[in-house]
Amino acid sequence: MQSERQRLLFTSAMNRRKTVQCFSSSSSSSSSSSSTTDAAAAADLQSSLLPCCYWERLGCPKTVMAPMVAQSDLAFRKLCRAYGTELCFTQMIHAHNFVSSESFQWNHLDVYPWGQESYVSPSGFRALKGCKSPSPPPLFLLEEDGCEVTMDALQQQQQQQYPKNNGAIYNEGPMGTCTKNASWNGMETDDIHHHSHPLIVQIAGNNPQTMSKAAKVILERTNHPQAAANGWYRGPVAGIDINCGCPQGIAKKGRYGAFLMEESEDLVCDIISTLKRDLPSNVGVSCKIRLPLQEDKLQERIWKLIDAGVDLITVHGRTLKENKTKVRECNWDAIAKVVQIARDYSQNPDFPVIANGGIEYSSDVDRCLTYTGASAVMSSEALLENPGIFQQSAAKDDLELSPEVLFQRQVRYCHEYLDLCTVYPPLPGSLGKVGGSFNCIRAHFFKMVHRYLEEHPDLRECLGHPTKVTSINEARQLLYQLEQRYSNVTDWSVLRSSNVRKSSWYRRHREAAITSRMSTRGQKVESELSGLSIEEKKNVMRERLRKLREQRLSQVQ
Repeated sequence: MQSERQRLLFTSAMNRRKTVQCFSSSSSSSSSSSSTTDAAAAADLQSSLLPCCYWERLGCPKTVMAPMVAQSDLAFRKLCRAYGTELCFTQMIHAHNFVSSESFQWNHLDVYPWGQESYVSPSGFRALKGCKSPSPPPLFLLEEDGCEVTMDALQQQQQQQYPKNNGAIYNEGPMGTCTKNASWNGMETDDIHHHSHPLIVQIAGNNPQTMSKAAKVILERTNHPQAAANGWYRGPVAGIDINCGCPQGIAKKGRYGAFLMEESEDLVCDIISTLKRDLPSNVGVSCKIRLPLQEDKLQERIWKLIDAGVDLITVHGRTLKENKTKVRECNWDAIAKVVQIARDYSQNPDFPVIANGGIEYSSDVDRCLTYTGASAVMSSEALLENPGIFQQSAAKDDLELSPEVLFQRQVRYCHEYLDLCTVYPPLPGSLGKVGGSFNCIRAHFFKMVHRYLEEHPDLRECLGHPTKVTSINEARQLLYQLEQRYSNVTDWSVLRSSNVRKSSWYRRHREAAITSRMSTRGQKVESELSGLSIEEKKNVMRERLRKLREQRLSQVQ
């Protein structure tokens, strides 16, 4: 077993160190001496890359934004980065659909080559209706004179065969510098090592070849033209992540996510090894998983992932059954166990493991890192409500803020997000080709000011209506109305929103789960006492109290 494991580890190491494949661009008249020079330069480049592991190329981040369908859009990624998020994942990309349709590619992948203009879909232009170009400084122009977008202009944009944009330059994920300075075909290696704003694209599927093809198309669409000509990848995508953690019913139907991992760990490992073999060596391969339904399978699962060559593991400390109203407290003990298993088995004391789950407030970040020993912490639901949860400078937990300050902060987040959306309107994705862009914006808006919309159901209904609020400009007007209603509040303590914990969007399912469990326990007690007289019920309860006191005394002793 040990010798076989050493062989697999050696094979994985060789895959990570594979020689850069150059698509031959030299003419047929190239001399043997020039070929020797190119080979030597490629070897120098390879040598310069080897000491820099994947986690180091990511910049050793501590704070991570989770992949969230129709919520990890470019505008929201930029908002979160402004408040301390260091590593971002895109939304999940369905591999089969992605390779089958160019339209699907345009409507789901909001990652572009550095310095190029980002794509605005017809749905995005609908969301921009009524917006004016910001000034100063002018970040984009929808018309040459910066006037409002008209319906004629919108229809004209939708009639175009090829995608149009609004002049916004994509600059996410540029690479920083490194210590070495080798050169290969004019490409400096100090442009290849570290990502200053690292980005990972998540894909989902169950066919290794389809997953590989999808990953390669993603890299082709986001690569720098010069690098593509030389057969190397030089773009904003630092890595490809495999979705093995989604617990939703659609993942079960499509045989991906947490259901695929429970069905066949070997197939997941086959996908990992295929990606490691087919992708450039400066693009990492990671996997996001949940805890197995059978606890005794955890160790073997981590071993298999490492043997397959995975560069990074993200583990959500819940099983696939602990979801929505069935959610339970995140199991940080299990995450700590994964960290220990991964580092012992890989013989790498710094093997990167990201902890996911149980992050509600800013103070939970350091607490989770200390408790689990993980390399970083990932947030999803809490980040959607509080994009600044990772902010370190004088950040206070929500419970420590006054209700008024908390309201002002959440409203500010909304305004800043809407500002970013005027430059980078979300792609429609799975939310509809017509209204999908604004549906994404609507969802973010609702989460950020959830507790306040609950106190004003008329505004909540208006925001959720499919025709009443359909653009960024209209959403801004609704936000102004919300601000106006709270402008004259003198006693915030009487408002439901002043109960920060219970009124939060993050707690919506958790409070329901707690209530459900309490109700179940109450029904059980009531069932046991049914048919007894009042005196008999009293005796039963006295006996229970006596046993509880004995248990507490024994624990103290």
